[in-house]
Amino acid sequence: MPPVSYAASLSVLLLAACSPADRPVSPQRTAEVPSDGAAYGGELVLRGEAALLGSGSATIAIVPRGEEAPVMARSWDLGDPAWRSGPDGLRLYFVLDDRDAWAGATRGTRAEMELVARFDPDGNPATEEPGVARVRLPVQAGARDLAIELSVGRQVAVNTGPAGG
Repeated sequence: MPPVSYAASLSVLLLAACSPADRPVSPQRTAEVPSDGAAYGGELVLRGEAALLGSGSATIAIVPRGEEAPVMARSWDLGDPAWRSGPDGLRLYFVLDDRDAWAGATRGTRAEMELVARFDPDGNPATEEPGVARVRLPVQAGARDLAIELSVGRQVAVNTGPAGG
């Protein structure tokens, strides 16, 4: 069997990657964009000072309306290459599907679910510390055009009790 050259291997990879069934991916988008098999998908934008967006994580969860327990969720560390920097903050194109379903949870088949997006500056979703940002909004089951924005800012602890108390 003759040896395969680097150029031949590269051309095979390029031909395979250029299948007509594939959608083009813009330079701003990651390879992981909402697909036809996605249960939910869209874009998450974290806005805030660059120093505040240097570490931490973001989590997107789908929960039945009025409940707390998610049926699917996924977290991304801010160091993950899926994030893209821009003048207005960090952007992530995301997909949630069966791989993100929680064990024992039934897939969100209700017409209306809720999406919970959370930024956690220490990267630990089990803690509540200053700087956590969260938004909860209704979504239609199977929505793949979601646009979520979280403003991340410094939070100052305020003492409302009596002085010297």
